[in-house]
Amino acid sequence: YGLGSVYLKQEKNGEARENFERATKLPASYPDTLANSWNNLGLLATREGRTEQAIPYFQEALRLNPDHLIALDNLGNAYRQQKKWEEARQTLEHAVQVSPDEAEANYSLGMVFAQLNDTERAYDYLQKALKSRPDYPEALNNLGVLYLRTQRRDEAVRTFEECIRIAPAFDQSYLNLARVYALEGTPEKARTVLLELLKQRPGHVQAEKMIEELPR
Repeated sequence: YGLGSVYLKQEKNGEARENFERATKLPASYPDTLANSWNNLGLLATREGRTEQAIPYFQEALRLNPDHLIALDNLGNAYRQQKKWEEARQTLEHAVQVSPDEAEANYSLGMVFAQLNDTERAYDYLQKALKSRPDYPEALNNLGVLYLRTQRRDEAVRTFEECIRIAPAFDQSYLNLARVYALEGTPEKARTVLLELLKQRPGHVQAEKMIEELPR
């Protein structure tokens, strides 16, 4: 298991998989070694885009330890990728029960409720994620998107601006803020935001395309 973990960090997927598979067949001295090995086999499958095959690995980790937080997060997110919203909700609610302050589980559960059009609970869980981790750019950005979806324009703009401030290399909030300004008929403001993104990420294809499409 230890050797597999080293290879996992080095992104040597084949060697990591071989060692984790070997670990699952051996007696373990520590209670979570087997559950961790199955979880990491699922992680490797997810890395390689084999989400369908990853799910049984996460399920096996959870059979061995039903409260394995990382496996719960990973299984919930695998279900999210497959748009299996009910399975994702149940799994991530369990994760939040195990660790109420864990930012990742709260964020992922918020995104499930956003997909289910339950905006109140989506807000609630995104806010909880940000309380645990105030510099969480994905949570801030998607909170801004949720504000837009519910016609709370000013809160959306403030949230995108805050995301840009705390994570200047994260591109999505620049693009979303620029879209707000473009739709409002203030292309100069949109252009300014996109040029700021290009300072951070020179050659950003989407930003360049949006600038080209702005009226002059």
